[in-house]
Amino acid sequence: MTRTGAAEPDVLSIKPLRRLWLALSLAGLGDWLSLLALTALAWALTSGEGYAVQSLAVGGALLCRVLPAALPPGLAAAAAVRLDRRTAMISADVLRAALLVTVPLIGQAAWLMVAALLVGCLSVLWRACAEAVIDDLVPPGKAQAPHRRAARIGYGAAPVAALLLALLALAAQALLEGRARADLPAYATAAVFLLSIVAVFAMGAVPAAPRPVAPRVRAGRTGLKGLRGLTAALAGVLAAGGAVAGVARIYVAALGGGDAGFGALLGAAFTGTACGLLQGPRLLGDFSRRRLLGLTAWAAGAVTAALALIHNLVVVVVLAGLLGWACGVAWATARTLVHTEAEEEDRAPAQAFLQALARAVLPVTLAAAPLLAGVIGEHTLRLTDEAAYSLDGVNVVLLAVALVTLLIGLVAHRALDDRRGVPLGAELAAALRGVPYTPPEAAQPAARERGVFIAFEGGEGAGKTTQARLTAIWLRDHGYDVVTTNEPGATKVGMRLRAILLDKETTGLSARAETLLYAADRANHVANVIKPALERGAIVVSDRYVDSSLAYQGYGRELPVEEIAEVNRWATDGLQPDLTVLLDLPPQTGLGRFASPADRMESEPLDFHERVRRGFRKLAEADPDRYLVLDATRPQEELSRQIRDRLRQILPDPIPPSTEDITSTFPAIAD
Repeated sequence: MTRTGAAEPDVLSIKPLRRLWLALSLAGLGDWLSLLALTALAWALTSGEGYAVQSLAVGGALLCRVLPAALPPGLAAAAAVRLDRRTAMISADVLRAALLVTVPLIGQAAWLMVAALLVGCLSVLWRACAEAVIDDLVPPGKAQAPHRRAARIGYGAAPVAALLLALLALAAQALLEGRARADLPAYATAAVFLLSIVAVFAMGAVPAAPRPVAPRVRAGRTGLKGLRGLTAALAGVLAAGGAVAGVARIYVAALGGGDAGFGALLGAAFTGTACGLLQGPRLLGDFSRRRLLGLTAWAAGAVTAALALIHNLVVVVVLAGLLGWACGVAWATARTLVHTEAEEEDRAPAQAFLQALARAVLPVTLAAAPLLAGVIGEHTLRLTDEAAYSLDGVNVVLLAVALVTLLIGLVAHRALDDRRGVPLGAELAAALRGVPYTPPEAAQPAARERGVFIAFEGGEGAGKTTQARLTAIWLRDHGYDVVTTNEPGATKVGMRLRAILLDKETTGLSARAETLLYAADRANHVANVIKPALERGAIVVSDRYVDSSLAYQGYGRELPVEEIAEVNRWATDGLQPDLTVLLDLPPQTGLGRFASPADRMESEPLDFHERVRRGFRKLAEADPDRYLVLDATRPQEELSRQIRDRLRQILPDPIPPSTEDITSTFPAIAD
């Protein structure tokens, strides 16, 4: 166990922080409950004014309430740095409680909009002050875990708020009459904010002199392959979730429900989201995370379409839970992709990009959906003289969102699919059974006489030798004639060249001379090992080939890559691998795997190996059909499975056609 892992519990148990968790819980509950209570009040205050007016009122209330949260977080953080944290948090709670009380007392929709906007601004300021308190109380470099806990507490209050709204609505229906029933959630929210004040007081003094806070990470280049597909899939799922939440109060009323049904629907959606977030990283085992993200977009679109077409409140509540689950899985999957595939230095900007995407998509769809529903209005389709089907603005909006999300899912799947050639249905069925997908042996491509050339490339310590050996064993087990080889040093002449090239005692060797020595070794290697094996139909598995020279001498030594490529084309007579497997690994990780003393190439500085890695990736991007790029930080078994899946697409029949020609000439055996 690392020291960091042991220290985090001590940081989280700092006494003022423990009291801050209570304040965060109450404030988070008040935040979510205020959103729901103001939405319910907007519907109640415009009761009797028609479907369109009520829908517009709900949309306006949601827009005003969530608009401040869509602004860049740096604005609130800058304000929090200049304020006394504790005083600002208490003041924000007092003002929010007062605003919530005034809305039912004044009873005007216009004032509700103003109050919603002010409550939203105060909530953003309160959270910024709470984050500043964490930075003040926690030692430098230890704030990551407390900030994660604060975020979980804030989002975890959503299902509780929805359940509380449903209970308050039921209590109001039993105890109160008229519009007073809709006022009770607003008063209860004000009481929650007053309890938050008590928790902030109990927190004690907070350092008044703010220390410099590290600048916020901004969204930027993520280094993720298929970023457009990821963005499209996540935006589609978030849009579906935001649209359903936005029209929830209107739809529940059309289905004969009240605020209790509204709370139940959103409670199911929020609970489903929480379950999806927890299940997402582990869902379906080794199933491709990229494919899973595309599938969640399809699932979200299909569920949204069902929500639009089924007019049964109980079924709609269940479907809302399924949609929330899809949103949670999509978010967790996107974060997993960022963590596993982005460069270490790109992960923070990538996470910031995801958060910026959510801040942009959710508020827009949350507010736009009810506004559009109000504009479309109520409509009824007459199927027969006695049968009619209600197709209101809510249904039309949800159907449109569902269609767009399904189309986005299709586009995202094509952009993200990292297992082309493997049937999606078959892999999904295998994942549901808890077993890895194994293609049928009958799916082998047509046979050919010439052998297959497979090269393994990558930086130091990436695992090329291990995967080349495992691949050769697997091929031999399937009946193939396999030749394993490596560069430099596969021939007697090559062994002498290898000693010169890799011995740390070799000094004064120029970069161009090094390049030519590698080319000389390769020319002899191709002429005496690789070509004879291919001509007899064998499978050649080589640990390194031409791409290593392009990466090491071209990008690493910063020599002209095209000139090196031309020299090697001549040396190899233009022979290229049928498949190049690139095992991609951060250099610091690969170099740390060596137990034996480093050779001449391994001893190069880290920036050299960084250039080599970038070179390999550029070569793969320029010729994606020939390359299989794998994340070498993944488990060895997973890498082997991906390599075998790709090899099945290019391997010949292990029994050459000439054998069948010979056997066909045998005379028939008769009794």
